[in-house]
Amino acid sequence: MDWLTATAHPSHGEVGQFVSGDHYLPFYAHDGGLGFLLAGFALGRIPIRRYVISGNLPYLSKPEAAEVLCLLRRELGSRGVLFLIGVVEGEPLWQALREPIVRRHYRVLQSGGLETRRLACFPEGFDAYLASLPRRRRQDLRRSERRFLRRFPGWSLGVYTEPELLGRFLGQVEPVSLRTYQSRLHGLGITETGWIARKVRAGARLGKARCYALFVDGQPVAWRIGFVHGGIYYSHHIGYDPRLAQWHPGIVLQLKVIEDLCQLTPAVSELDMLYGDNPVKEKLSNACRREGKFYLFPNNLKGNLSFAALRGFNAFSDGVSGLADWLRIKERLRRRLRRAV
Repeated sequence: MDWLTATAHPSHGEVGQFVSGDHYLPFYAHDGGLGFLLAGFALGRIPIRRYVISGNLPYLSKPEAAEVLCLLRRELGSRGVLFLIGVVEGEPLWQALREPIVRRHYRVLQSGGLETRRLACFPEGFDAYLASLPRRRRQDLRRSERRFLRRFPGWSLGVYTEPELLGRFLGQVEPVSLRTYQSRLHGLGITETGWIARKVRAGARLGKARCYALFVDGQPVAWRIGFVHGGIYYSHHIGYDPRLAQWHPGIVLQLKVIEDLCQLTPAVSELDMLYGDNPVKEKLSNACRREGKFYLFPNNLKGNLSFAALRGFNAFSDGVSGLADWLRIKERLRRRLRRAV
């Protein structure tokens, strides 16, 4: 709750919590819309008040999760829609979504397919972590590390937890971050005054921020922004200088981060790579779980219409996307877009 309050933008939404017995469920509410996008073009939008709730709530039983969801229905108002993210397959919240009492209150629509969330667990230290990886993956990681260290003997690793040091970290990373694909195409570059910086400073005030930078001859070439809570390091942002891509600075940094975190064991014994999967996350992980996202529309006229519109459009969009994949044009379009920016 403190974390959500600290990181939420005061003009973009509000933070609150729903209480059920001895448990509470934090949420982030903001005005937005259900977007109907096709090939990057906006075809329409339904305005809603979105209540975002994160899953992975093992402390709730299935009856408690169902009860909370039913109680939330009274709080949503005329435009309210629940959006559940990170709902772990098989957890009580996942099971509660299939309960008849919940289905009487909501029309439930899964948003996309299940996603794999990658974890690196190291309760017994760095050597045990490496030994837990498949042999070929372990060899690939070590090969990338040796190759980088031989090419750049002047490397160093910076670890930042204090507010004043984190300010310097953000300033060092900003010019390199602005060269990345994430910044140029998605506007997710790191700046000293942006949303990511605000989140870093909020984490530092709460004693949770732990950021890293990999340097070559005093210049940052890769960085990671994350936060420690409940024995888990949550990796929120990672990037590297695209000019050094052939030397895999991002992979080297991730290995060095895990090695550093292992020094904090048992206070920290797991790295959570958060949402989205890719080959690098798979290579570094020794555990995973499957998660889903769900929209819960109130079971009334407006909610039923919104549910039907989004479900129908998603089916149409999936069909178009499948056809584009079949015709092998999707990747060509993506490459052209990247070159254009």
